[in-house]
Amino acid sequence: MINRVLWVLACLLPILIIPIKGIPDIFNVAKGPVLGVGSVYLIYLLVKEKSNVLTRVNMVLITYLLFVLVASFLAYKPLLALTGMSNTAGRIEGFLTLFFYAVLFFAAKEHMRLTRNNIVFFLTVQSTVAIYAILQFYHMDPLVEYLNYNQGAYATIGNQNFLASLTVLLFVLSAGFYLNENKWYYVLFPLVFFGALLASNTRGCWLALIAIAFLSLYVLRFRLFRRRYLTLIASLSIMFFTMNFFSGSKIKNRTNTIKNELSLTDDRAGSGRVMIWMMSIDIIKAHPFFGAGPENLKEALKKTKNKRAITYGKLTGRTVDKAHNDLIHIAAVSGIPALILYLSFIFFLFKQNRRHIFRLNLKSVFALAILGYLLQSLFNISVVAVAPLFWILMGLFAQENEKTRIETM
Repeated sequence: MINRVLWVLACLLPILIIPIKGIPDIFNVAKGPVLGVGSVYLIYLLVKEKSNVLTRVNMVLITYLLFVLVASFLAYKPLLALTGMSNTAGRIEGFLTLFFYAVLFFAAKEHMRLTRNNIVFFLTVQSTVAIYAILQFYHMDPLVEYLNYNQGAYATIGNQNFLASLTVLLFVLSAGFYLNENKWYYVLFPLVFFGALLASNTRGCWLALIAIAFLSLYVLRFRLFRRRYLTLIASLSIMFFTMNFFSGSKIKNRTNTIKNELSLTDDRAGSGRVMIWMMSIDIIKAHPFFGAGPENLKEALKKTKNKRAITYGKLTGRTVDKAHNDLIHIAAVSGIPALILYLSFIFFLFKQNRRHIFRLNLKSVFALAILGYLLQSLFNISVVAVAPLFWILMGLFAQENEKTRIETM
């Protein structure tokens, strides 16, 4: 039952949407409650199973959660920090949501099982999100006109940057599945996810994928599967040139802007991210041990009358509630010790799997997908539409090696 619940959540959370006019957030109004109900049910099932949580990796994660909990009580707005939402603020990523992510990790680590049918079904469901995004890229979406949303490709995720976070994960997973299974029609999955990633126009995620592509040549031992790899590269090249042609070179023009966004000395570089990083670092300096509290970055910038935040507001007309760099954000809202614990958690996962990831298998695919997500998170933020899949994936990566295989049934 735990396995089934995990698969249901993995399939549902990215695609859930309630497109009813008048709802403040049609994209997350269902995702948050479903994550909460599903996680509470998982806790009930795990307690019945009397599962052991006293492992080194789990204890590091639990210690991290304790620091976040303390940070929540010490926050400018403790209730917002705990729940992740209020009438005027929050992205449903308070302590409770992080706790639910940890539940997903532990449940996947102990009880999730992979079958070809489940994997194909999951990738097929997520392909609908990717196809939806590609259609939006070419302005074929009645939802945009109906709800007066800005033109762009965000599918059921609600933001093109968050869509890119999801498709980086899904692309690496589906590409690894294709390479591992060696059936030509499985190449359709990475192809459609790559198309959605292009449609997102998110340069940070493009760079993350390029880095993973080069790393995979070493990790997966290219010479052992070069024919499949070259087939995949050829298919992706065709997808790139086709989408670029029918968009009037929009994708190519977007790639040409990357070099202008890489300066760390220009506050406006990275679409203003450098300025956001610097103001977030100001909050780290002001609150080094427990941060400002989850979902309280915006409040901290306001209370401290941060000069960079004021300048950013005048330039863009927007306020900042996330650091747009997951590592900086963790330190800003939960403190430097919490960031160290989070990084230690990731480090232990890779350390315990170091003997299994340097060849083509499920462990290496999971490792590359996790690294892809972590790389793009240096330019992006964690959201409830994507993060649960990342934590489930880390749970699968943390499994004992003999458990990590594709079962026949």
